[in-house]
Amino acid sequence: MARLIRHAQVWSLAVVSLAIVPALEGCSAPGPDTAEQSSERAGSVGLDLQLAPGQNLNQVAYAIVGPGGFSKSGTVDLSSSTRVSALISGLPQGTGFSITLTGTTVDGSVTCSGSATFNIVAHQTTTAAVSLTCHEAARTGSVHIDGNIQTCPVADGISASPAEALVGSSIALAAAAHVADGSALSYSWTASSGTLDDAASATPRFTCTTPGIVSLSVTVSSSPAAPDCSDTTTASVTCTPTTANVQAIADANCISCHGAVNPPRGLSLIDVRVAIGAPAGGCPQKLRIASGSSAHSYLVDKLLGAAQDGGCFSGRQMPLGKPPLAASDLGVITSWIDAGTP
Repeated sequence: MARLIRHAQVWSLAVVSLAIVPALEGCSAPGPDTAEQSSERAGSVGLDLQLAPGQNLNQVAYAIVGPGGFSKSGTVDLSSSTRVSALISGLPQGTGFSITLTGTTVDGSVTCSGSATFNIVAHQTTTAAVSLTCHEAARTGSVHIDGNIQTCPVADGISASPAEALVGSSIALAAAAHVADGSALSYSWTASSGTLDDAASATPRFTCTTPGIVSLSVTVSSSPAAPDCSDTTTASVTCTPTTANVQAIADANCISCHGAVNPPRGLSLIDVRVAIGAPAGGCPQKLRIASGSSAHSYLVDKLLGAAQDGGCFSGRQMPLGKPPLAASDLGVITSWIDAGTP
């Protein structure tokens, strides 16, 4: 097969010399439409191709046109040689013939073509010198990048007024945020418990529904929103339990014993408020509920099963005959006492 050598993106072949043999006078039929490789010395010419690795021509096609509408075409097989010798016969005598050669490498990356003119004289072999130029197919392209710049917002913080509220009460929230390009901002609030009156507002109101610490977060985005172009900040508020919350726990866990007509130690928890400031039956030097201090409240000692101050403790852990109070319920009671038993 013939191989090509590249010179600065344009591939070149040596001049192609084709031997053209005229038809005998009186014969008008053209020869077969194929180029026959010939080893005959008379009238044969060579196509000397420079070799280079990786680029191979297996064949070259030719097309001849001449006076009186004459035409002839065929191919030159290069699959087993590095030179081309082609003897094309059967051409009528005349002037103004032209020949065009074309070829493509096996991998399709290089295309070659060239043409030449010649005349035919009877009983003579004409040499047509054809210069082939070869061009490599494009290997690279380009991309047009049409981008835009969007400045992302910054969530500066959350304000809560007040930062603590009783269950059932509300807290005014406000998100502080900015964006350098001055674009409009949008807000999205979430809360670990409780309710928000408008989660898309910069200044919603939050309502406590259960006792405990509530985590609030707001995500700020610029408008129109862009992926990965938002900022989030968080804050915590406290929802303080009320007497109603503590009473619900007492009703579920204590009333079966401390709701009778003659309750143990005279402690009735039908209304937990009666225990506030009342001396403890088993340890009269302590208060059953010391408003403002769960650490000094005997009710909490009994629920824990031990004196928090290491002092007086009587009887067993409450509720009697039941599993210890859930940590969450105990937390509600201690928070309520520490908050002043609201």
